[in-house]
Amino acid sequence: MVKIVTIGGGTGAPTILRALIRAGFTQITAICTAMDSGGRTGTIRSDERDRVIAVSDLLRNLLALMPPHSAEMNNVTMFTEMLNFSDGRNRNLGYTIYYALLEKYRNDYLQVQRALEQLLGIQFMGRAIPITSMSASICFLSMGGMIYHGEHQLDLYAMSQDMIAKVWIEPVVPAVPEALEAIAQATHLIFCPGSLYGSVIANMLPAGVISAFQETQATKILISNLVSVRNETHNFTPLDYWRLFQNYTGLERPFDIMVVPDLSRETFEQQHPETAAHYAKEYSYFLGWSEADLKPLRDQNVHIEPAGHYSLTVQFNRLRHDPDKLAHVLKRLII
Repeated sequence: MVKIVTIGGGTGAPTILRALIRAGFTQITAICTAMDSGGRTGTIRSDERDRVIAVSDLLRNLLALMPPHSAEMNNVTMFTEMLNFSDGRNRNLGYTIYYALLEKYRNDYLQVQRALEQLLGIQFMGRAIPITSMSASICFLSMGGMIYHGEHQLDLYAMSQDMIAKVWIEPVVPAVPEALEAIAQATHLIFCPGSLYGSVIANMLPAGVISAFQETQATKILISNLVSVRNETHNFTPLDYWRLFQNYTGLERPFDIMVVPDLSRETFEQQHPETAAHYAKEYSYFLGWSEADLKPLRDQNVHIEPAGHYSLTVQFNRLRHDPDKLAHVLKRLII
């Protein structure tokens, strides 16, 4: 039986989850960080003196696991509207309900998921699990020697030339047993696109995760981002991804498959100059590579999957992973 574990949050992981559901997969465990310190989650964590975990990625992943067409149901629509409403203190109504359920069920997030299923009248197509149930913060060391505390700092300095050199968490907290068990028993692990350090690497930092990676026999798939982030992936090559994931997973072979765009950066900029110029204002560029860039990973017997798994919204000059296109790619790769 295929058992899929996704690792990531933000907007990237929910897109992958929707693609997996459209591809017909149902045994899915979505693991995400619980350390976000920005936005509405950051407001709640600050109000609670950092004694609670962040639930924003957890809720995004959970909602992405809704069965097809359930979004059209009135009760689901109402809950989604709650997630979009914040009061005058920037406290989100949907998050507040989720935190209340966590308190009621003594931090048993799987019981909270079952309660939401009863409330909404649906059954999710998998499980959404935080990597830890204990409060912690992400910390960063930059190439220039600066130390930052909190994921919001990563976003604040996204356009900085002072790139991230190292990331860790304080305090070091244990991963939840369900996440470790899911990783160890998975047939396929998918590292999702998104903030490389904040949404993906951060999941590898709680105690116990590296041991779970050592134990798993899963096929590991990395889906790269479509555009670079100046302080994270500027001038990144596939080999840079390989070495970074080696470092944080503790694995000599951190992934077996890498899904990359089917265009090089040069070709994309020739075909879509306006979009390329738009991203250049944010010190970003299209993360497509030449055959020469991909060769070091091919030499490691990594399967490179070039794919047109993205969509371009011309009027906004924005690139996004496309769940329908990704569904075809993932269905082909996961067998």
